[in-house]
Amino acid sequence: MHKHIITLLCTLGMAISAPVMAKLKLRPDAPAQYVVKNGDTLWSISGKYLYNPWQWPQLWGSNRAQIQNPQKIYPGQVLSLRYVDGQPRLGFDNNGGIPTIKLQPKVRNISSGYGINTVDVDFYRIFMQHPQVIDKEQTRKASRLIGGPESRVMFTTGDRVYADRQLESGRYLVYRIEKDIADPDTHKDLGQLVRFSGEVATLAEQNSALAERSPSDAASLPKDEYYTRLHPLVKLPTQTAQPLVVTNVASEINKGDYLLKITDEHDSFQMMPHAPNTQVKGKIVSVMDGIQEAGTYQTITLNLGSDDGVDKGTVVSLYKKSHQLKGSIPDASTESRSVLKYLSIPAEEVGLALIYRVSDKMSSALIINASHPVKVGDLVMNPGHDLDDVTQDLRHVPNSPRDVH
Repeated sequence: MHKHIITLLCTLGMAISAPVMAKLKLRPDAPAQYVVKNGDTLWSISGKYLYNPWQWPQLWGSNRAQIQNPQKIYPGQVLSLRYVDGQPRLGFDNNGGIPTIKLQPKVRNISSGYGINTVDVDFYRIFMQHPQVIDKEQTRKASRLIGGPESRVMFTTGDRVYADRQLESGRYLVYRIEKDIADPDTHKDLGQLVRFSGEVATLAEQNSALAERSPSDAASLPKDEYYTRLHPLVKLPTQTAQPLVVTNVASEINKGDYLLKITDEHDSFQMMPHAPNTQVKGKIVSVMDGIQEAGTYQTITLNLGSDDGVDKGTVVSLYKKSHQLKGSIPDASTESRSVLKYLSIPAEEVGLALIYRVSDKMSSALIINASHPVKVGDLVMNPGHDLDDVTQDLRHVPNSPRDVH
């Protein structure tokens, strides 16, 4: 089957405040035209034109608020570099024609398009196998697995399992709580670190007991309850458990695990990379799998969320914190004395991270590149603070008499 896909990309100016917008600098070998190839990503194509790939929106002149899926770029399309009012702009070459894509017979989410991904990464693997952040209130309201075959407490692919209430039809991620996370500076609660262990899907069922309840029972009970009788004089309000089937297992799925409805977060990692729209400053509060250091294509958790001005697709830089050294240097006024001197070593940029999941107070990010391992406690800020002596809000400790020689 052949499907003709017409992609429309609006070229609208994006207003970015002066303190946030970095100067757009093209690479000297940026191609005047480029034919999109299989395996290309939004990040890799941007890297052919820009030193800073997160400046892609400026190169396209795109308005992210109006373009939901700006990366709908397909193999075979021709990209052309032009200049508008002296500024470089990248767009489609109308002479390149509309690509024809041969589709294989499988289920697709047409709303998300079939374009290239933002980065070359298996988002499903990251989302399923590595810890993420869930709001405590969301967990409090979540449905849970209450049982499965043969009274087992652990389940595997193909098992029929049951949730503690009727659910909207669809697919659900299964997760369990790893630990609570607090802000390292304010010690305020940020949410829960959870691990996704697999995926389940609802099964269609008939509920004759609910359909056959009497009018008086229907008037006195919630819409999903009916009475069961264990004794002629006792009527018990009852709900039917939701049947599901385990469709994917990343680790152990256990009785009592929580369920999270799969929505637009379960996509192909498609988003437009962009610098923060405001000045941000936070820290890495957790590294996937409970380890202390992370590198390229590993997941980290940040104490930055939508309340701080970050959203899906925000690119932030990772920095080793500035720190102080002390030492004795000769006193210029006399050769017999030395003076204690404190010197500040500025922050060092060691990597970039792409935020792909956001809650109010926290976010999950993928490390795009890293020159050194990043650790819990490392700084997270806008790009452009390399060798910046960043204020550290350190607690003042009075000098000791031994500090003066």
